[in-house]
Amino acid sequence: MAGAADGDQIGEYQSDPLADPPLAGPPPGGAPLAGRVPRQADPRDGDRRAAPRAVDPPSGWPGPTAGDLQPSMAPAAAADPPVTPDLLAVSDPPAVLDLPAVSDLPASPEPQPVPLGQGGRRRRARIGGAVVRGAGELLITLGLVVALFLAYELWITDIFQARTQSRLHNKLAATWAAPARPAAPAPPPPAAPLHPAVGEGFAELHIPRLGAGYAPVIVEGVGEAQLQEGPGHYPGTAMPGEIGNFVVSGHRTTYGKPFNELDELRPGDPVVVEVSDRYYVYRMTRAEVVAPTRLDVTYPVPEQAGKVPTAAVMTMTTCNPKYSAKTRLIVFAKLDKTVMKAPGVGVPFEPVEG
Repeated sequence: MAGAADGDQIGEYQSDPLADPPLAGPPPGGAPLAGRVPRQADPRDGDRRAAPRAVDPPSGWPGPTAGDLQPSMAPAAAADPPVTPDLLAVSDPPAVLDLPAVSDLPASPEPQPVPLGQGGRRRRARIGGAVVRGAGELLITLGLVVALFLAYELWITDIFQARTQSRLHNKLAATWAAPARPAAPAPPPPAAPLHPAVGEGFAELHIPRLGAGYAPVIVEGVGEAQLQEGPGHYPGTAMPGEIGNFVVSGHRTTYGKPFNELDELRPGDPVVVEVSDRYYVYRMTRAEVVAPTRLDVTYPVPEQAGKVPTAAVMTMTTCNPKYSAKTRLIVFAKLDKTVMKAPGVGVPFEPVEG
């Protein structure tokens, strides 16, 4: 591209496409061009391109006019074409990106107004949902705990007492290993007094109506630990076969539930208490349901305070109804006879009428 006219002091004008955009035409009104002047090429620069800098022309040095640049925009003569190596012609404007107009851009969605109080309702709904979930998990956990507790009370405790009863049976069998006396029509001799320690087994209970295999060992004491092992003898009351009231208590729904079916006994049913050398056969007389505070059923003469006993009786107590301790079921029996043990003679079971 040609610079100024011949003899112009500015010299050849070189355009840097990276520094200044090419001019598309003369400035309006033919005003002189002034301001930024591109840096002249320097052989020491090599291929580097220096950033444009502002150069103020010397005082009195006229700047290029529109007329000086106009001829460079016209096509050169065919005979002497100007040489413009590696430079873009001013007549070749750079490609202009076709950017969409501002009016063509998609409009951003306008923010929707939030109804008053809607945020609070959502927050309360989230809090309410968390509370409901927490309560549900807590109820499920409590249900599992209750189910496990019921399973332990109703079945696991039976296993524990079965093992304890087996041990007590073996111990009693070893104690009663002495040869039994032969049966005789004469009255049985007085029984040796029994003084068992708390928790010690000393007798077996047989109730034919509850089955031939029903034979729990009676232990001394009615505390929690003793009743977990089997039916317990109420301390201070008469011993088996003695004049007075022989009181025995037992669980009805847990720890082997030895008195679970005590309500099935009928008047006249035999209740047999086995000791080392004899059987005491009692007969069921009556049953009643009383409040848990009714201790008069344990008196030497049941329900008659201060009266001197003249007969040997037995009282069995258990919780009532089943799976509850609201009241107590009391079954009374009276000693009918005593049968001495003899070789080949088992428990004196008698036929039980329906």
